[in-house]
Order: sequence, then structure tokens, then C-alpha cells
Amino acid sequence: MLVNEGGVQCVPLVFARPLEGELPVHLGKAAFLEGARGSGLDPHRAAGRGPGLVAFVLEDPMDVRRFERGDVVQLESRDS
Repeated sequence: MLVNEGGVQCVPLVFARPLEGELPVHLGKAAFLEGARGSGLDPHRAAGRGPGLVAFVLEDPMDVRRFERGDVVQLESRDS
């Protein structure tokens, strides 16, 4: 579970932080953030926003409209 920390940029990013402390976030071959397909992580932009944040890059820029600051969302990641 993650909580949205707000902020979206031209690159379809969703900034979030793990609810369970500093557990590392890894994406498998197929990753979905509350149903929105993720294409990767951007550690550089996450570090620029603050410690403990994760920046998820979404495949479809329109999917960023699904997320509001404070939303608690589920990350699904599969390696197959």
C-alpha cells in the first residue's frame, strides 16, 4: 500500500511513499498502480522531491488523473 504525496509533471509520474516505512519498491515485467500500467521508476525525480518517495512512470499520461494527494493505492507487480 502507498499513499499519494501529490505532484504530477509532464512525464506521467505519480509520487508516492510506502506505508510500511522504507521497504524497497521493485517493478516486475508487468506493474500496475491501482490499475494504471507503470513503465518504470524514476529514482532521480523521487530523490528531488524528498526522502522515502518513489516516482512511478505511467505508460498512459491520462492515467495521472486517477490519483489525488492522499490516495492510498495498491501496487501490483508480476514477473510473468
